[in-house]
Amino acid sequence: MAYRIIATILTDTDQSTEGLDAAITLADRMDAHLDIYVVTISHTETNNYYLGAEAVMVAEQTRCAIEQRKKLEQWLQDRMHGEIIRWSTQSATVQGPALTGYLARKLRFSDLVVLPRPYQKNPEAAALVEACLFSAERPVLMIPKGCKAPAPGGHVLMGWNDGAEALAAARAAVPLLKQADVADICIIDPPLHAADRSDPGGAMAQYLMRHGTKADIIVLAKTEPQIGNMLLRRADEVDANMIVCGAYGHSRLREAVFGGATRNLLEQADRPILMSR
Repeated sequence: MAYRIIATILTDTDQSTEGLDAAITLADRMDAHLDIYVVTISHTETNNYYLGAEAVMVAEQTRCAIEQRKKLEQWLQDRMHGEIIRWSTQSATVQGPALTGYLARKLRFSDLVVLPRPYQKNPEAAALVEACLFSAERPVLMIPKGCKAPAPGGHVLMGWNDGAEALAAARAAVPLLKQADVADICIIDPPLHAADRSDPGGAMAQYLMRHGTKADIIVLAKTEPQIGNMLLRRADEVDANMIVCGAYGHSRLREAVFGGATRNLLEQADRPILMSR
């Protein structure tokens, strides 16, 4: 089991390149095809202008976005010159509201999407991650600034609560987990009356071991308001290469709003984090 199609998205020549660099590394390591989507966005809010100005403003904003896309395409060609991996690129300029639908259509055939971690300097990163997770329903590996793709070996920390989102993340991470030495299954405040209360995390440990990954289980009491902080602290203690966990939204009516624990973890993560739902 391995990733055969990895994707990444570029929106700005000034954005962090950690996502692209990590995607290239993983595509090379796993002999995967890399799809690179160059997407620039026109954010014109037409209802903020006087009557008759909308068409002019939309045209101007679209022209600027197209020029930015062309610069980004040239930058990408220069960056990929000499790379020996299999890769292809697709480009588009879209209006802001159309971004989610565009990414949902394009990314649904990818095994993994690699992006910079959101809530850094790139203002588009959060929207890209949300669209990939909630609309395209693809697992996303997010790379903080200054970090690289998770190296083989070492520890991987898995946040586990026996939920569907956590299970989806674990399944999506199997190709990377198989390359790790140990997967630490971290369970925080398991319910007293859960179905697996006598052996919390045991079924997941068995699942990982059958995929060739040694697994350890750690059960922790909730001693901080934010579970994300506890996962980050535990990741520091075991020097984890990566964190794996489920992604949660506040509302089904507005899926592009991360739940508190998910957002807290993404805002502070100092190492790669893989999420799915």
